[in-house]
Amino acid sequence: MRMARAASFLLLLTLLTAADARRQKDGDNACDKGWECSGSRFCCNETITDYFKAYQFEELFPKRNDSLAHAAGFWDYRAFIIAAALFEPRGFGTTGGKEMGMKEVAAFLGHVGAKTSCGYSGATNGSLAWGLCYNHELSPSQSYCDDSNELYRCAEGVEYYGRGALPVYWNYNYGIVGKGIKQDLLNHPELLEQNATLAFETAIWRWMTPMKRRQPSAHDVFVGNWKPTKKDTLSKRYPGFGATMNILYGDLICGKGAIDSMNNWHSNKASRKGMELTNIPHLASSSSFFFSSCTCRGRRTGKGAIVFAAGSRCSADAACSEPIEQQNVDPLSVASGPANTHCYRRDFAAVALLPFLLPNVDMASAAELYDGSIIQNGVRNVLTKVKAAGVLRLVFHDAGTFDVGDKSGGMNGSIIYEVDRPENTGLSKPLKILRKAKEGIDQVQQVSWADLIAVAGAEAVALCGGPEIPVRLGRLDSSTADPAGKLPEETLDIVALKTSFGKKGFSVQEMVVLSGAHTIGGKGFGNPNAFDNTYFKILLEKPQPTSSGMPIGLPTDWALTKDDECLRWINIYAEDQDKFFADFRDAYTKLVNSGASWRTA
Repeated sequence: MRMARAASFLLLLTLLTAADARRQKDGDNACDKGWECSGSRFCCNETITDYFKAYQFEELFPKRNDSLAHAAGFWDYRAFIIAAALFEPRGFGTTGGKEMGMKEVAAFLGHVGAKTSCGYSGATNGSLAWGLCYNHELSPSQSYCDDSNELYRCAEGVEYYGRGALPVYWNYNYGIVGKGIKQDLLNHPELLEQNATLAFETAIWRWMTPMKRRQPSAHDVFVGNWKPTKKDTLSKRYPGFGATMNILYGDLICGKGAIDSMNNWHSNKASRKGMELTNIPHLASSSSFFFSSCTCRGRRTGKGAIVFAAGSRCSADAACSEPIEQQNVDPLSVASGPANTHCYRRDFAAVALLPFLLPNVDMASAAELYDGSIIQNGVRNVLTKVKAAGVLRLVFHDAGTFDVGDKSGGMNGSIIYEVDRPENTGLSKPLKILRKAKEGIDQVQQVSWADLIAVAGAEAVALCGGPEIPVRLGRLDSSTADPAGKLPEETLDIVALKTSFGKKGFSVQEMVVLSGAHTIGGKGFGNPNAFDNTYFKILLEKPQPTSSGMPIGLPTDWALTKDDECLRWINIYAEDQDKFFADFRDAYTKLVNSGASWRTA
């Protein structure tokens, strides 16, 4: 019995030790980079936004929004970064340090640019400038429905033509990819031509995921996680870019040989920029590595060359482009029209590599994108309903200093210098929350405090169930505090209150509707986390102080009920929440634009 207990104790000790070792490996070595990458050892490396900026994205795909581009306005840097952030904790762009991360992102975008280009050799700026021209196949020759596949049956009336950044074809492939990214692409494949983030997410998932049993992912062969066997080495399958072509498009390109024009393009382009591509370690140790190391296993001729019989499939240990559940058709093996039938390898990497591999590329004149969605997502990562009221109060206290007479104050971010004033007591906490959001957003694009606070207030309203409020961007920040004493005091009577709002350019109706913001927070007007018209209903009820003796609302709230014009609007909003939402949206927009200075294009 003692021996059994001792053995059990030793087993338990072993399990605890192993668990602790795993915790040490996965937890203590993990890093947190905020919204972009957290909870992973890969996040300890530089993230994609550290080395790949919006202007570089513009440089890679300069013609994507041209009037001739079929998907103009669809693809953008924000969509790529948001999608990439889902995979950075798994090592996408974060494996092996900055240099390897840069090369991987370049290689991935090279594939994307080639598969979505509508250019040709004689096109303006060349074919490589026209990456991300398409987001779907324009003239499908068929519906790409395989009724024989019982696992992913075709949905009625749905067509499965090519869509996305690395186009997906056939019902079973939409089913496989949809399962991988947790989206119902089998029934709604159109999502890949409606949502650029999903389109990039699908492509990165394909890059990070083995497409066939016993086969590595494109990510693994590129960053060196995959170790070739002796058979792979004999077949000239090595880790790197060539192997990613093998995996993604093996059936299309295997056995085609090197393409000298592509080698020449890289060498000539690189030399003009002051650097030979062949001097770059790992990526270009030889020209054949880049463009012909994608040999799949097939029958051997008498001369020893590996070729393919028509219609044959690669063997199980070859890195070919067959999907996991069904291996007779490659997901990307169907060209999407004449514009895409040029040799793919001529375009791989070329569209994306130069900004990373050639340090002398001049990008100083490229324009930085200013995308509101990046700001919204940064705010959403730190905002909760409990914090919403404080964030919305920041908006009123920043913009509320505006004076029509002397044009001073307004929405200019000066609140960051004013938190120590008595009227701003309690605002240091919401400001700290937004400071965390700003740190993350600034890694993607610089945002002014004025824009951030304006967007955050709108997000706070929407999060609590209020109206969606579009916010114009481009406000400039003040470098100094606004004059003191400009905010309406809480003890003002109705005459003084109307005068104060009038000096800021607001009508009585706008004053009343903006006061409705007190519906959230700790003022006692119903659910503190619900933005609705309860504020106006309670004003009409004129309730007694709470059981704790705390009065409901502020003196200025009740002052509104002592004025006939104000009372008329209170009744309207108490009866019609939609009217309140619509008018609040308009008044909020006016508030966050008050006194703002705008940057020029």
